[in-house]
Amino acid sequence: MNPCLIVLLRLTQLIFSAIIISLSVVLILGQRAGDSPVITKFSIFLGSFGLFMSIFGVFSQIFAVLRQSKIVGSLDFVVALVQFAGGVATAVALGPGINSCSNKRWRETNSIINGGYIVVNGQNFVYKHTPFESRCQMAFAITTFEFLIGMTFVMSGVAMVLAAQKRKTPQVPKW
Repeated sequence: MNPCLIVLLRLTQLIFSAIIISLSVVLILGQRAGDSPVITKFSIFLGSFGLFMSIFGVFSQIFAVLRQSKIVGSLDFVVALVQFAGGVATAVALGPGINSCSNKRWRETNSIINGGYIVVNGQNFVYKHTPFESRCQMAFAITTFEFLIGMTFVMSGVAMVLAAQKRKTPQVPKW
């Protein structure tokens, strides 16, 4: 496969990773009470891991030894698996209220969306001016980009393994 296409795929991974990191950081900074949910912190890890591996993938295209390596392709598949797992974990954490950002009860009870709550006399109260709609959209965007970056890592892994197979196949002379 053309190295320019691989680099373009790696740059796409880089952009998706930056989006995941930035949206996750905004969700954590918007946490008003208590500690932020573990899944949001895991999303920051996934974004950072994807960022590191996409940069490594760009450098693998620069060095001839790594350009058509099965090792880099295998690492891409591992990253894809972790990204898909993160997307599933985020979707599960969002729960059955998916695609219902207008559902007030769901927004107030979901730990990712509500931004934390205060317990007063045994009852949970969320902050009145929490931007539920934008937090909800950010959480769905994080989930989407975790799946998208997983697909891009699968594509780059397939490209790297196929390129390595093509390189190893001996050319038979035609008579």
